[in-house]
Amino acid sequence: MTGTQPFGAVSRPGAPARVAVLGAGGRAGRAVSQELVARGHQVTGVVRDARRHRSLGDLGVEVAEADATRGADLGDVLRDADVIVVAVTPFSAPPPSFDGFDEAFYEHIVAGVVGAARKSPATRLVTIGLFATLTIADGRTVMDDPAVFPPWLLPFARAHARELPALRRRASDLDWLVVTPPAGLQADGAADAAGYVLVEPPLDRRLVEGVLGYDELARAIADQAETPTLHQTQVAVLPTPEVTAQERQPESSD
Repeated sequence: MTGTQPFGAVSRPGAPARVAVLGAGGRAGRAVSQELVARGHQVTGVVRDARRHRSLGDLGVEVAEADATRGADLGDVLRDADVIVVAVTPFSAPPPSFDGFDEAFYEHIVAGVVGAARKSPATRLVTIGLFATLTIADGRTVMDDPAVFPPWLLPFARAHARELPALRRRASDLDWLVVTPPAGLQADGAADAAGYVLVEPPLDRRLVEGVLGYDELARAIADQAETPTLHQTQVAVLPTPEVTAQERQPESSD
């Protein structure tokens, strides 16, 4: 399988890395930044307006101002990064209308990152995907099923869907991975206690509709940043399946 083939990226468990988190001001980006700092890495949080995200400094994150869709803004920020995490979203909540929305939004980010990243040794690039782009067991993507994904949000889903082909076309020199959480993301609580598993599509539709905590998403991304096991593919990060009481009972010995 593509995702399990070695790429040549250096495993760096315990070794500090220079990590740039694009979109560090959002929930996912902030959680990832905090997790990486806690592990001893040097983290630069890239945001559009540094004044709005000064609190990142309290977490030990160095804040840099840049527009992730403008490749010219990213050169100085990403040039020395060992790892780049893309956690950018064009809006904090779905807008009332997608009129004027550029569905090439994530393609622009891929182009800018590829142009600014180091090629030797290969930079590790981890992007956070959208569950609507995951392939389910019947061969469709989640976004093709109106019972799971609202049709009015399709422009946003199509923008995310264009990211994977763009990575395959442009990022052959980078060690990239698209990490895609399920439909439900929670800020904290029981969802973070369950742990996580990484599963390559296609997936059972019920798994896509699961709930994961932002902290577990952050742990999954930090683990893949430190010790890459999946390369140049898309993977779902899902809560660890619960073990039923029946499964926990030992087999009887007659």
